[in-house]
Amino acid sequence: MFGIFYCQSFVYLRMKNFDAQIVIVRGKKPWYEMLFPFACFCIALLMFWDGVETAMAVEQDRTGILLGWSFAALIFIVLGTVFGMVRDYHFDFKRKRYKIVKRVGSIGFGTWKPFKNVDYVSVFENPDAKFQVNLWYDSNKHFHIDTFANSATAISFAIHIAQQLQIELHNGVDHQCVTDGRSTQEKIQNEKRKIDAYFTEGRRPLWHTLVAGLSFLAAIVIVYASITEFQFGPENIESPLRSLDLVVLLIGVGVKFSMINDYLFDLENNQFRVIHNIGLIRWGKWRNLKSIDYISVFQKKEGLYLVNLWYNTNKHITITGSHKLDAAMEMGGTISKQLHIDLLDASDPHNTKWVELSE
Repeated sequence: MFGIFYCQSFVYLRMKNFDAQIVIVRGKKPWYEMLFPFACFCIALLMFWDGVETAMAVEQDRTGILLGWSFAALIFIVLGTVFGMVRDYHFDFKRKRYKIVKRVGSIGFGTWKPFKNVDYVSVFENPDAKFQVNLWYDSNKHFHIDTFANSATAISFAIHIAQQLQIELHNGVDHQCVTDGRSTQEKIQNEKRKIDAYFTEGRRPLWHTLVAGLSFLAAIVIVYASITEFQFGPENIESPLRSLDLVVLLIGVGVKFSMINDYLFDLENNQFRVIHNIGLIRWGKWRNLKSIDYISVFQKKEGLYLVNLWYNTNKHITITGSHKLDAAMEMGGTISKQLHIDLLDASDPHNTKWVELSE
């Protein structure tokens, strides 16, 4: 064991000595987020094994049985891959390029893309009261690296990245009232509220809706079948329990692919509310709002423009997006007028400018 560790360390040191321009920031997920993909892969393995056993027990149509069970197992393999995927970030400073490797376990893929410069790492509290770490590059482009439940872990991870990449760290947590941001200062009656602005993430893509609907439908069918076919008796008590894990799995998939967030702003009381929607089910609470700063329109990637609302100094909400710059600027201008704040045109990262809005 010591020999393996020594060899691995030696190889890593050789890599650092001979190619010190490449830095790799490896992604990871907390253990509880890996339970779902682990369950998916286990179910897929059991399905494939049951298919092999069933095919070996019959003499005809073995190929059809194997294909059917393999297709069912493939669904859970896809789910495990989607929810178990993490990202590694490779930076080649010598050739001015970076690569985002999407990885499940030791299997990953990614392509190199050019960049001009890596600017800084930022950490801040997002609207869901979690702490997000972003890497900013080429003036105002950025991508999300990881999200943490507490500020100390997020700041520690951001410091680690900043030290690896030898860039600055912009810590937006210490300058925010984190405790106040999670609760309201006082209970305000609904009739005393004035909603100055209301934004929504919009509709889910059609394939998201189909996946969510099929998952909820399958869960209902399994529950109904377990209840109607269940016969009371000690020898049958395990029958519904075998389906419980699959029902929980399907409900989790349905929630993941159907949730939509709405954002309400009460400027008179300096509060805002994030409402989570799953069909007719809605929940959320009011939080303190220190300031609404400005609206920005920037190009996330070629042909995609995002409209962001910046608040509390360095927090932001992505309200909408468009593949047309004119449509994104029109939406940004409408929101700016509604909230009486400025509009920043950051579609060109090298030529950002404030836009004068006509009344």
